[in-house]
Amino acid sequence: MAITDPNPEREPRVATPSAAAAPVVSRVAPPAPGTQPAPLGAGPSEPVEKESEVWSGRTSAKHYAGRLCLWFLANVFWLVIVVWLASNEEWITQRHATIAILAMVVVSGLFVLGPVLWRIWGTRYRLTTQRLFIERGIFARTTDQTELIRVDDVRVHQSFLDRVFGLGTVALLTTDATDREVTIEGISECSRVAESIRSRMRQLRSRSLFVENL
Repeated sequence: MAITDPNPEREPRVATPSAAAAPVVSRVAPPAPGTQPAPLGAGPSEPVEKESEVWSGRTSAKHYAGRLCLWFLANVFWLVIVVWLASNEEWITQRHATIAILAMVVVSGLFVLGPVLWRIWGTRYRLTTQRLFIERGIFARTTDQTELIRVDDVRVHQSFLDRVFGLGTVALLTTDATDREVTIEGISECSRVAESIRSRMRQLRSRSLFVENL
C-alpha cells in the first residue's frame, strides 16, 4: 500500500551546512622593550637584542703612577746635582745651570710624559652588548672592533699600584686571526667590566647554539 504525503504543497527540507567555524587568529606578543624582532630562522622565542652601550672609559692616569714618580725623582735628582755643581764649580754659571735643568725637564718629559699622555688621551674603550670598540689616535683615529662572541677567555691583571688605586687591566683571548689578545689597560671597575664581557659572551654563544638547533 503506497503512503502519500498528507501535505503535498510543503517544500522539501534541504539540509543546510552548519555555520563555519570562526577563524583562529594567532596573536604574537610584541618584543620586549630594548629588543627588535628576530630575523628569519631565529625562532619566535629568541628576539634579537638591540645593541646598546654598556660601558665606556679611558686608561686612568693613576695606572702610570710608578712611571710618573720615577720621572719626578729623576728631575729632582738632576736639579740637586746641577745646583751643587753651580755652587762649587766656577765654570758652571747660573745661566748654564738653568739651561741644563730646562733641558732635562723637556727631554725627560718627551720620553716619559709624552707616551703617557698619548695613551690616556689617544685611546678610548667602548663596550656594547655585542662588541668591544677600541678607538686609537688624537688627530687621526683608528677603531678596532672585537665581537664578544669570539672571546674565549677573560683575565684581569693588577699590579701593586693598580691594587692600591683600584685599577686593573682586562685581557681578552679571542679567536680573531688578527687580534688574538685584546687588552683594556688600567681602568677602574675592572672586575665589573670583565664580568660583563664574560656574561655577554655566554649569552651570545647560547643564543647562537639555539639558532643553529632550529
